[in-house]
Amino acid sequence: MERRHPLSSRAPRVSRPIEARPEKLDGIALGSSKHEHTVRVKNRLLAGLGPDSFELLGPFLQPAALKRGAILQDYNHPIEHIHFIERGVGSLLVRTQRDGPVEIAIVGRLGFIGVAAVLGIQRCPNRCLMSIPGYALRIAVPDMQRAMQKDPAIRQQLFSYIHALLVQNAQTTLCSARHSLEERLSRWLLLAADRLDDGIIPVTHDMLSVILGVRRASITTTLSELEQAGGLVRLRGAIDIRDRRAIERRACECYQIIASEYRQLNRNGFHEHRIPAASGLMRTCLCCV
Repeated sequence: MERRHPLSSRAPRVSRPIEARPEKLDGIALGSSKHEHTVRVKNRLLAGLGPDSFELLGPFLQPAALKRGAILQDYNHPIEHIHFIERGVGSLLVRTQRDGPVEIAIVGRLGFIGVAAVLGIQRCPNRCLMSIPGYALRIAVPDMQRAMQKDPAIRQQLFSYIHALLVQNAQTTLCSARHSLEERLSRWLLLAADRLDDGIIPVTHDMLSVILGVRRASITTTLSELEQAGGLVRLRGAIDIRDRRAIERRACECYQIIASEYRQLNRNGFHEHRIPAASGLMRTCLCCV
């Protein structure tokens, strides 16, 4: 008999060991008991939780489609939801009244949006904007806080990510101050590819100019040089990394430092958690990828 979350009457999500391989139909798995359409949770932080820990969060996780330019948290506004990115890339941006926005961190399926709320602070001075569209599983802040209080494993998982994010923030600051645009752009492309698990990055030159705080013409010139070196191909509204090693050679050490820190997360492996795919919201999200 399935165990229900003690704080909710909603049906729990399906959670299986990572070795399980349920049937699939058009890319969507069929649950073994009720033949319910389900999809596997892709967010690495959620996948790193054990079944009991995920069961605490599962009933409160709701899919949210994230279009390009969607704002998940805004400058000094209250944070209402924690977003666990399943697909897509969000940019954490800072600004001053005189200067435009500049990215200080990139967030994808390795992390979540809403760090301040997890730390007990209801607002954040930074904006998070989706630079690459996708979808997320989101949970209301009060539900997240109750789950953290009930299960130390959830709290530790989130805090471990926050540490990795702080490392990324610090390294990005050094990178912006000391390294060339080619190095910085190569670092960003590699980090984005890691979070998308894909060599094709659907990002525009305009968005890259905002992210890196430089003129669009400088982005175009640098991408052209990387293309001539055989590292990538520029597509309409996207960049296709053809030779990852070539891009890695042109990136600064900052990429390896950041990537190494994120590899420390989930050293104990992953679990295969599944959520229903039949809802209208989830179908909308799956159409976004």
